[in-house]
Amino acid sequence: MGSCGGVYTGEVAHVRHFAGAIAAPSKAPDMAILRCATPAEAGSALESVQDRQGSALFLFFGSEDPATGQSWCPDCVTADPVLRRACSELRPGIPLHECPVGLRADWKNQPAHAYRLHPAFHLERIPTLVLIEGGCERGRLVEGDCADRERVKAFLGGA
Repeated sequence: MGSCGGVYTGEVAHVRHFAGAIAAPSKAPDMAILRCATPAEAGSALESVQDRQGSALFLFFGSEDPATGQSWCPDCVTADPVLRRACSELRPGIPLHECPVGLRADWKNQPAHAYRLHPAFHLERIPTLVLIEGGCERGRLVEGDCADRERVKAFLGGA
């Protein structure tokens, strides 16, 4: 990954829980939640963070099912409250980029999905939380680890 300097200052769009509910006011109002609706938007956000050697969190999850208003991904629904709380409490100054991968048919068994092929993200499973610090990926949590409070806390530096 490249390097960046400063803090991402993009506009906040669609502040929502990835499970589909409107986000409740956070205890840490400084945390920006930005929705990257497409892989191209997520790639641009990542480039901006890298160019400034900044920090950010990127959360990849199954999109909301229009019929239910919830993510089609049960692991994503389970991880949602754990991730929300930990990110807002442990990393309130770092923007969280929400990156929906699409509906189930768009993601499952689709090896050519843009996030699977993306040179930096190269996703295999969801949910995935990627931590960028100093413009570089410092780690990621995948699937069940995203719902484990202790693993999330340790990952975000709260242990």
